[in-house]
Amino acid sequence: MTALGTAPPPPRDEPLLAIACPGCHAALAAPAGGPARCPLCLSGFMVPAAPRPRPAAAAEAKDEAEIRRLSREERAVRRGRRNMVMLFSGVFVLMALVLILGTRRARRRR
Repeated sequence: MTALGTAPPPPRDEPLLAIACPGCHAALAAPAGGPARCPLCLSGFMVPAAPRPRPAAAAEAKDEAEIRRLSREERAVRRGRRNMVMLFSGVFVLMALVLILGTRRARRRR
């Protein structure tokens, strides 16, 4: 029993989702996949089902497969971007070297 004389609610097996009330936009935690009622504005709404977690190995394999399946056009676009980045970084490094290591010729006085 708690200090107010009421028993704590029993633990729930279904996961709680952090959602916003569609009526007043209050932050709520509600059980997934069922009806809920906002305690502030008393509007009722349905809570979506909890997303199923993907196994980590399957998720990584899917990401690798998507990378391998790049179309010819996507590969050409990525190659073009990579070439532009390399060109600009090369020009930047060259300019920095010229500014840092550049020498001034001494003028001879007659």
